[in-house]
Amino acid sequence: MKPRLTITLALLALFLVPALAVAQVNFTKHSYYVGMGDSVAAGEGAMPVTNGYVYRLYSESVFDKKKEMDFTNMGTRGARSWDLRDHQVAQVLCAEPEQRPTVVTITAGANDFFRNDPDVVSSAQRVAQAVDLLLNNDGVLSPNLGAISVLDPVTKQKCRALQNVTILVSNYYIIPHPVPEVFQLLNAAVQGFNQALSFLVLQQVVVPTGSRIAVVDLYTPSLGRQGLVTIQRRLGYTGPFDFDIHPTNLGHAFVAGEFKKAWNSLP
Repeated sequence: MKPRLTITLALLALFLVPALAVAQVNFTKHSYYVGMGDSVAAGEGAMPVTNGYVYRLYSESVFDKKKEMDFTNMGTRGARSWDLRDHQVAQVLCAEPEQRPTVVTITAGANDFFRNDPDVVSSAQRVAQAVDLLLNNDGVLSPNLGAISVLDPVTKQKCRALQNVTILVSNYYIIPHPVPEVFQLLNAAVQGFNQALSFLVLQQVVVPTGSRIAVVDLYTPSLGRQGLVTIQRRLGYTGPFDFDIHPTNLGHAFVAGEFKKAWNSLP
C-alpha cells in the first residue's frame, strides 16, 4: 500500500470514529414497561421469540414512544403463579430503578395446571395477589386476597408499591385440542381460571388513586380462530398428552392486539 494512501485511510478512520460514537442519542425516559409471567409472556412459540406479544407491544410503541420508554421482559419459561407472586413481584418492587414501572402486563397461571395443580381458582388468586402486591405492598393489602408483603432482603422493610401504574392481566385463549375428551377438560380449566381471574382482579384488588387495572380477555375473541396456537401447526401435536399450547407468530400478534385494545379502552 502506498504511504499517501495509508495516511489518508488513517485520517479517515480518525474522523469516522467520533461520528459513529455520537450517532446514538439517549433520550430522557418518561415511562417503563415491564412484561411479567410465564412462557407466553416470554415469547415461546414465536419465531424468533422477539416476535412474542410483550416485545411487539414495546416495539410497536403501544404504551409510549420507544425512545422515551424503558423496557424489561421478565417472562420465564415454565413459570407458575408462585414464581410470579413470590419472585417476579419482588424483583419489580425492590429493584428501585430511577424510572419505576408505569405499565405492567401479566400472563401467568397455566403452568400450575400443566404441572399437576388442578385448582385453577387458587392459581387465579395467586395472580391476583401479585397484582395486589404491585399496587399495595407498602400500605394495606386487599383483605380478601391474603397476600403477604414483600420485604427488602437487607433492610427488612416493605418495598415500595408502584404508583401511577397501569396493570393489564390477561386470561388464556382457547386451546383447540383435536381429541374431544381432552379438549373438554382443557376448556373447562381455561374457562374456570378466566372467570376466577376476572372476579378476583377486578372485584377484590383495591386500586390506589392514579393507578389502573384491567383484565384482557383473550378467550372470547379466540373462539373460531385458526392458526393462533402451535397445537395446530406441524409438530405442535404428536399425541393426546404431547402438544404445544403456545401462540404462533399469528397468535402472539393476536394477543398483542387484544392488549392494545384493552389499553386504548381505558379511561
